[in-house]
Amino acid sequence: MADAVTIEVLRDLSILVSLATALGLAGYWMLRRWRPHISWNSEGLVLSSPYGFPDLMILAALGLFFIYAAIQPADAGAAAGGLTAGSLVASMAFNLIVCAGLLVFLQQVRGLNPAELFGLQHVDGRRLVRVVAVFAVMSLIIVNVVSGLTVTWLQDVWPDLEPQDTVKAFQESDGFMFRFLVVLAAVVVAPLAEEVLFRGFVYGVLKRYTDAPFAALSSSLMFAIIHLHVGSLLPLWVLALLFCLAYEVSGCLLAPMLLHVIFNGTSIALMQFAPQP
Repeated sequence: MADAVTIEVLRDLSILVSLATALGLAGYWMLRRWRPHISWNSEGLVLSSPYGFPDLMILAALGLFFIYAAIQPADAGAAAGGLTAGSLVASMAFNLIVCAGLLVFLQQVRGLNPAELFGLQHVDGRRLVRVVAVFAVMSLIIVNVVSGLTVTWLQDVWPDLEPQDTVKAFQESDGFMFRFLVVLAAVVVAPLAEEVLFRGFVYGVLKRYTDAPFAALSSSLMFAIIHLHVGSLLPLWVLALLFCLAYEVSGCLLAPMLLHVIFNGTSIALMQFAPQP
């Protein structure tokens, strides 16, 4: 679990991002009233027009949860206990429940077809493979370069540069079941749940009411913050921006999902052979 200082920094940042997003939504609303002839959200292939006001309200509720519930004060006892198999299972279950609830809301309450909304009905396999291949190489190179530069910069301003809790626990554990749960969470649950939530829903709704660049910047910052690790903020933000771009280029949510799988799977493979701390 993140320490108290990290939690305070990330809480403040989450509030700033939420306020900036709210101001951005208001600003774009005024611009559209003044210049209605301009299509503000037509960039790329991601479908955003079916989203409406109810989806914006759900996004606002998620934003409140993002600030007040997702980032809780650090619990010294939990932090001392470290990451456990039980907490991993609970986290995966929570992520899947949120994902399932969102899909049910879209289909049953809003009457939208998630497969159509996320570009999954008519997938161009060749285009998808090309996009994933190109962006996988870009992601692995760019994010690792950004990560190295971030560590170099933070050494003088942020003394605690330990790896994320999951990374540290994976490296220190020699139990097969725990490592299996980490792999399951990283290469199956996270790519599915996080891409549906952040790229499929949050990005799509924000794009509907702003435009693609603003939606990508804002949703990607949210994605980075919920990982609760200051040293990973910038690399994860860049990674999420690349996921958004791949989503727009392909028009299919499978693209960022597969990229997420590749990136996390590669990271785990490197951890497996990395020297123990």
